[in-house]
Amino acid sequence: MSALKYLFFTNIKNTIKDLKNHPAKLVLVVIFIALLGVVIFTGNIDTPTPENMRDVHELYAGTFALYAFSFIMTAMAGFSSGASFYSMADISMLFMAPISSKKILIYGLIKQMGTSLWIGFFLFFQYAWLQNTYGLGVFGLFAIFVGYCITMFCAQLTAMTIYSFTSNNEKLKKQLKAVVIAICAIIVALILKDSLLPNANKIKVIVDSANATWVSFVPVVGWLKACAVGIMTLNFTNITLSLLAVIAYVIALVFLVARANADFYEDVLQATEVSFSAITAKKEGKISDTPKNVKVGKIGINKGFGPNVFFYKHMLENRRSGMLFIDKNSLIFIAMCIFFALLMRETNSIIPAFAFATYMQVFTIALGRWIRELTQPYIYMIPADPFKKLICVAQENIFKIIVEAIILFIPIGLIIKAPVHEILICIVARIGFGVLFMSGNILIERVLGTLTSKTLIFFLYFIIMLLLAAPGFIFGFLLTARLAAIPETVVILLSTFIWNVAISALIIFLCRDILNYAELNNR
Repeated sequence: MSALKYLFFTNIKNTIKDLKNHPAKLVLVVIFIALLGVVIFTGNIDTPTPENMRDVHELYAGTFALYAFSFIMTAMAGFSSGASFYSMADISMLFMAPISSKKILIYGLIKQMGTSLWIGFFLFFQYAWLQNTYGLGVFGLFAIFVGYCITMFCAQLTAMTIYSFTSNNEKLKKQLKAVVIAICAIIVALILKDSLLPNANKIKVIVDSANATWVSFVPVVGWLKACAVGIMTLNFTNITLSLLAVIAYVIALVFLVARANADFYEDVLQATEVSFSAITAKKEGKISDTPKNVKVGKIGINKGFGPNVFFYKHMLENRRSGMLFIDKNSLIFIAMCIFFALLMRETNSIIPAFAFATYMQVFTIALGRWIRELTQPYIYMIPADPFKKLICVAQENIFKIIVEAIILFIPIGLIIKAPVHEILICIVARIGFGVLFMSGNILIERVLGTLTSKTLIFFLYFIIMLLLAAPGFIFGFLLTARLAAIPETVVILLSTFIWNVAISALIIFLCRDILNYAELNNR
């Protein structure tokens, strides 16, 4: 075990030393900590009074939903690519050394605990609005954070266990997957069933169902939700029983993996290779969505000429991926925005939902097909004007932005009971922000295309987007004083649309030669 101790602590030491050798990473860490301090400080400036706070049971139900969604999405990977606690460097150094697989497994579990802590760190940046909405303190947020980290750890361990037992047995894989889906469907049905009753306050009924006693007995997610709530309410009985159940679950799965008939080394190697390939592809901007089982049907694009062929290519890829215009990531973000609108419906204002949807939009734009096309050689080989090629390759994304805005704000408007003109102006304003974020990606590719640090690029992108969008809001607030007869919401959002479209057109025009230099995107 001494060799594993040396490897573990040496990795930690080298990670710290690496900050000294890469000042940009050190600056990012400092800024990250400073931003976290600002979020916590601003959240404590204005403590809400009890009458202004929402029912804290909504937070408890949301905690269960977060844990359940994260656990299921991660654990289901065990039916396809599996999960791994190791890097390719670990594979090279450990699996060829005279160390037993059980000790290597324990090393991987300890290492994964640290990784899980980093995964859940984003929760601390939600402190301000959670504190202002539910009166959640730092101690309560820390409880949710620890529960989320343990959830992700258990989910990874579950995925590894599933893969170990089903990787060589397709029949067992299908049967077990059907059982898991059936159990999830039953739990969701039990939570939602009372909301279907006539004249029921649907949100309150769902929240009450998600906080029912039986939910605390749902494996892992129910236990950890009960543990987090127990910490916030100082219910030591719930804390003790929940932690004992989780510890027993982890021990049982570790025992099963260690005793599995499947080849430990082979399974871990394959899962690690898949994970490593996915991470490398994301770092290079080459996000693959190719299905494993390909069914040959109609082939060829058969539409378009010159650079315009990319629009039809992207539409064909959308059809083959199972979605007409909206991909899986966008559907998840839309569902999150609609759920947020359900929580904010009593405010009788569509602005909080619009602000949240705009924040989430930052993450969806960067996942479009058009940005992946810039990393491929084909678009550079078409003998056409680079500006025209840039417009054509972005057409599908613009179309997707429009469809997303309509699909998103019609149900949000109906939930909040917003006037028709506010729904329409929110749709228009979201389209404007979508175009702005898309042009921001083009600007980042043009100016920072040679950088390899995705964390640094995303941080700079976020700052640049804030600076580019700010004038639109400033002009909107200035115009409200002169246009008092028009509702402020309409004036401000329409102002942002006009500004966003104008500045986006200027950015795209100034970056029109980006497709003249393939080396800018050769990462």
